Amino acid sequence: MHLDTITKLLDIPNHKAAIVVVADQRIHVILERSEETPPVCSGCGKCHGTSIHSRDSVVIEDLGIAGKRVFLTVPKRKVRCIEDGTIRVEELPWIKGRFTDRFAAQIYRLTSITTNQEAGWYLGLDDETVYRIDKGKLGEIALERLYPVPAPKQMSVDEVAWQKWHKYVTNVVDVEQRKVIWNHNGRGKVTLDKFFRSLGKENCEKIEAVASDGAKGYLSSIKQYASNALVVLDHFHVKKYLNDAVDTVRKEELKRARQQNNGELSEILHCNKRFILMQNKVSSKKQNLLERLASLNERVYQAMLLKEQFLSIYTDPQTARRNLKEWIIAAIKSKMPAFVELGYKFFRKRHYVLNYFLCKITTAISEGINNKIKRLSRMAYGYKNVHYFLLKIHQHCGLLNPRVST
Repeated sequence: MHLDTITKLLDIPNHKAAIVVVADQRIHVILERSEETPPVCSGCGKCHGTSIHSRDSVVIEDLGIAGKRVFLTVPKRKVRCIEDGTIRVEELPWIKGRFTDRFAAQIYRLTSITTNQEAGWYLGLDDETVYRIDKGKLGEIALERLYPVPAPKQMSVDEVAWQKWHKYVTNVVDVEQRKVIWNHNGRGKVTLDKFFRSLGKENCEKIEAVASDGAKGYLSSIKQYASNALVVLDHFHVKKYLNDAVDTVRKEELKRARQQNNGELSEILHCNKRFILMQNKVSSKKQNLLERLASLNERVYQAMLLKEQFLSIYTDPQTARRNLKEWIIAAIKSKMPAFVELGYKFFRKRHYVLNYFLCKITTAISEGINNKIKRLSRMAYGYKNVHYFLLKIHQHCGLLNPRVST
C-alpha cells in the first residue's frame, strides 16, 4: 500500500507514514512530522517554540486494520518549560498514554456493552490496562456532559449498595429523560444536599416533583432546598413496605406452626410459597392459598387483606383520603406489630402518599436503574474504586452512555 494512502487512512494531524512493517498479526508504522509546529509543554500547556531540548519517540497502539493490531512509532520532542525550567515531553492531544485517543474511545464504547474483562480479551489487553484507559476516558467525557448538573423538572432519588457493610451510592434520576443525572458516594440528607447545592437556588426552585422512599434524610433535604417541589411517596415503595410487613407476620406464624407441628399450615407458609403471597395481582394460586389461610390462620389472612385493602386506595382518587384514614386505624388496631408500626408510618407520611394523585411519578425508573446497577456490579465482580463505579453508572444508565448525543 502506498505511504500516502496509509497517511490518509491514519489521518493523524501534522504526521505522515514513513515506514510500514507488516509482521504476523501486527502492522508497525513509523511516523515522521509532515509539518514542524511549536511543541506544547505537557506541564503548563503552553507552546514553547524556541525551547526544544531533545528529540525522542514513543510506540503507541492505534485501531486495528484488517484484523491486525496497529502500532505507531511517533516522534516526540522534549521541551524546557519556560514556567519552571523543567524538561518535559511535548503533549500531543491525540495520544492518551500508550494509545491513540480513538483507541481509548473504542474501549469506552466496548465497556458500555460488555465487561472490562471481555473488552480486554477482544482487544488483547489486560484488565488493568482496560480499567485505566476506561476510567480516564470516562473522566474526560464526564467534564463535558455532567457539568453543570442538568436541572430536572421531575426527579426521583434512591440509593443502592455498592459494597457490603452499608456502603451506598445515591442516584438522582430525571424522570422525563429516564436517566441518572447525578450520583455520589453515601446516602441521606448530607449526600442529597450536595446535589441541590450543585444545582443552585434558581434551579432548585424549578423542580416540580420529587419521588422518594420517604426516608427522613431525603425529606429534610428536599424541604430545605426544593420547598416548591411536591414530594411523592411512590407506590413502588409502598408495596415494598406492605410486603415486608406481610412477610414478617408470615415468618412469625410459620415459626408458631412448626412448634405446634401443624404440617398443613407450615406447608402453606413455607418460603417457597412466599412469592405467591407477595404477588400484587390475585392469581388462581394466590386465591387458593388465601382460601386455605382463611380457615387455618387468621393473622396471616388478615395481613394479606390489609395489604390488598391498602392497594385498593389507588383505584379511586375521590375516596383515597377517607380510605387511607380507615386503613391506618385498622392497621393500628390489628395488634400485629409489623402493621401497627406501618400504620403509624403511613399516618406520619399520609400527605406524601396522597400526593401521588396530584403527580403520578414513582421511583420505578430508579428501581429499574438500580437493578441494572446491581447487574453491572455482579458482572464486574464488584468495584473497589467508588469514583470509577459512579462513572460506570453514568455510562450504563446516564449521560455518559455512548448512545446519548452530546
